[in-house]
Amino acid sequence: MISNVIANPQEESVWNLHQILFIWYWDEIQNHATSNLMKLLNLLTFISLITNVLGAIQIQSAPAIEISGNKFFNSLDHSQFFVRGIAYQRPRPLVSELGFVDSLALPSHCLKDLFLLNELGVNTVRVYQIDPAADHDLCMDAFAANGIYVFVDLSEPKMSINRENPSWDTDLYERYTSVIDTMHRYSNVIGFIAGNEVVNSVETSNAAPFVKASIRDMKRYIIQKKYRSIPIGYASSDESTTRLASASYFVCAEHDDKDDRADFYALNMFEWCGYSTYDASGYRDRTAEFSMMPVPVFFSEYGCNVISPRPFTEIEQIYGPAMCQVWSGGIVYELFQGSNHFGLVEENANGRITKTNEFNTVRLRLTENKPQRDKKGAVAGSLFQTPCPPVTTSWRALPALPPTPDEAMCECLQATLSCILTPYRKVHELSFLSELCALTDCSEILANGTSAQYGAFSSCGLRQKISFALNRYWLESNRDPEVCDFGKRAVLISNAEIGDLANLQAADSRSCAETLIDMLKLQAFTPEERLHLLSDKLKDGMIRFNAYGVKSTGCNAHSWDHVWQLLFIISLISLYYLAI
Repeated sequence: MISNVIANPQEESVWNLHQILFIWYWDEIQNHATSNLMKLLNLLTFISLITNVLGAIQIQSAPAIEISGNKFFNSLDHSQFFVRGIAYQRPRPLVSELGFVDSLALPSHCLKDLFLLNELGVNTVRVYQIDPAADHDLCMDAFAANGIYVFVDLSEPKMSINRENPSWDTDLYERYTSVIDTMHRYSNVIGFIAGNEVVNSVETSNAAPFVKASIRDMKRYIIQKKYRSIPIGYASSDESTTRLASASYFVCAEHDDKDDRADFYALNMFEWCGYSTYDASGYRDRTAEFSMMPVPVFFSEYGCNVISPRPFTEIEQIYGPAMCQVWSGGIVYELFQGSNHFGLVEENANGRITKTNEFNTVRLRLTENKPQRDKKGAVAGSLFQTPCPPVTTSWRALPALPPTPDEAMCECLQATLSCILTPYRKVHELSFLSELCALTDCSEILANGTSAQYGAFSSCGLRQKISFALNRYWLESNRDPEVCDFGKRAVLISNAEIGDLANLQAADSRSCAETLIDMLKLQAFTPEERLHLLSDKLKDGMIRFNAYGVKSTGCNAHSWDHVWQLLFIISLISLYYLAI
């Protein structure tokens, strides 16, 4: 009887997991096996999977990996941890609501992949996109039971910092925090990656402050939520002009504020091609350049495919004595074959996986090369302080960072707008914003990492910025309804009452008076508009915001409310005259 087999509730949870997996796997067998013999073989394989993959779940999960100085360490035995990893992301499907495949949310994918990962001998995977709304428990627990750790990128194809038009805004903040909310609970999450090759040239180096601001804010978010301390870092391109400046920028800390600094720094490294050497590949130079980094450094991607099949001779050096004093390992690019031909395995439309010759090459190389590990106590807790690089002809980012996105402020801003971006049709938003900023002043919604000028509303979402620009242009056009059209891309909403600004609350329960009124009074309107609004509309003591700005309503002159309202108005007028 099952009841006689179960010794304790923990074993019961594992048994229930076995039952779920058995039902799933039997369906897979029935759907894909073509003969009774094949079904039997697959069933035996499944029994092996349950024994080897999930048996350890009832014993312990993977101990967390932590950072000391410029090394990773196992928090349980304090031995040095080297990343022996592979990029783990299936190719993007042609038709998908998400736009990507989250294998860690699909047991039918991750459990069979686990066989491959164990055979390959890796201890780490890098996952480029996850669905924060999905359940990752089964896959993450199975990976943890097998000692496999995960680097999780915070972005996804539709939600990432755009190097051509960088912004750190409320939409991205929500995406990044949602990933952290979902993944922080797993002890085998080794770190979050806040950006991948966002800076890939001198021209795009002005995007660096926005990535670094996201690192700062996510580190503070983890502290605020009292989550386990999980490192957050950046994966850089190996672009020669910005390589060193980028590394210095992301690990420097202005005013000793370590929240501003990346906890680790990674390099997508494809210099070693074929049967290269430590000298010819540039590995010696890179090791010398990164030897003074105060945080762990590793290769977030490697495996040049100019010569195919790839011999992966660089693995001997990556885990050899010359490099393992500086580098903490690397991540092979990549497991699944895609259009760029870097995969170690091919997966057909039916889910059948075929290994390439390179799979066995990587397996043998990793088996043969084991790095010498330090103990945590033998490594200095802190190393070198790295100064922030100055703005030069080859680096265009100041240390000053964009502000933390304030959703409440942006909600209140949206409540004051009347001519807004249409919700009824698809619009190419970036080009529309560029078009609008040629017609009106957009300084309040634009940001510049080179000059460190960040508009008051530059952290609002793209749609809110467009609506702000539309509304400003409409106001400057004397509120002409025909102006608020732009080929059906704009719509004029009804001027419904929103309520007393002091009582109007955003989603975080702060009042709009706290979050917005000073900013609106000082920046959202031209001086003429401010004077007009404050002198002509504030007559009866009650300040209300609607889609047109400020207007007045009556109040009871014999009530105490009237006194407080009058004091409120006087303070506003005083602030106005101070502002001008």
